[in-house]
Amino acid sequence: MPRAVARAPRRARHARLPRRRAQAAARPVAVIVGIVGLGLLGGSLARALAQVETRVIAVDPDPSVRAEAIELGVVAEAHADVGPHLAACDVVVLAAPVAAIEALLAPVSQSMHQGAVLTDVAGIKRSVLDAAADAVHPDVRFVAAHPMFGGESGGFAASRAEVFQGGVVAICDDRLPFSPAREHEEAIEQVSALYRSLGAHVLRCGADAHDAAVAKVSHLPYVVSHAVFEVAAGDALAEALAGPGFRGATRLAAFAYGVQGEVARRNPHLPAAIDAMIDRLRALRDALASPDDARRALAPKRR
Repeated sequence: MPRAVARAPRRARHARLPRRRAQAAARPVAVIVGIVGLGLLGGSLARALAQVETRVIAVDPDPSVRAEAIELGVVAEAHADVGPHLAACDVVVLAAPVAAIEALLAPVSQSMHQGAVLTDVAGIKRSVLDAAADAVHPDVRFVAAHPMFGGESGGFAASRAEVFQGGVVAICDDRLPFSPAREHEEAIEQVSALYRSLGAHVLRCGADAHDAAVAKVSHLPYVVSHAVFEVAAGDALAEALAGPGFRGATRLAAFAYGVQGEVARRNPHLPAAIDAMIDRLRALRDALASPDDARRALAPKRR
């Protein structure tokens, strides 16, 4: 719905970004990638890009992380803050929690050069795209993306270069209102090529379809894991008898609330997925009254 607020044209509200310097364009590296945030995802991306000899300029507030990334040779530069160093980058990846990504859209895009591509790794896409429509500098192309992997531990120490091999990266087709269609398609191809160079499979989809899908396959398992744990919690005998099946079903409940909990909370499609789960559990409960119904309902399921 259009907002009832008068706004100046985007070009009037933003100073023109500088073109990329000729010296930077002459470098032998095909693409220079900026990564804002060297946690699990950002650190894994930096490690993977280093293996394909891509120059990486990183931003992270933690001095020990910056020092380790430099020492390991996974980044060429590491800075504490967003700044003009990002103007050398062809692609900048925002690798941070959703709220931080939304806050970084404006300052990062204003630090980039004309025609550069800004992308992200957030686990929900619609809210990020809505924020980007207001915040991203019009001279920058924005591509919403989501590498589909995580881990039990976070931070640079838990990052691994190999996670992209054979993994899936969702890339949203959604284009910001001020982004020309042809340039947006070129930006999508640039981000897709980056992830493919790391061995990942790219899956294109719309932002709303993405959020509805991850509600079912990522965020629902997370909240159901908590529910399974809570059913047995406080029952000393049940806890003593719990085996691999219970541990597997409740593994996600052991994660700190952190990024996963906040992404799940902010996904507007999750309540519908939970309702569908409740309906299915009721149907399974009713099926247990009949051996034939139970056999059909509990038949092996495989992808």
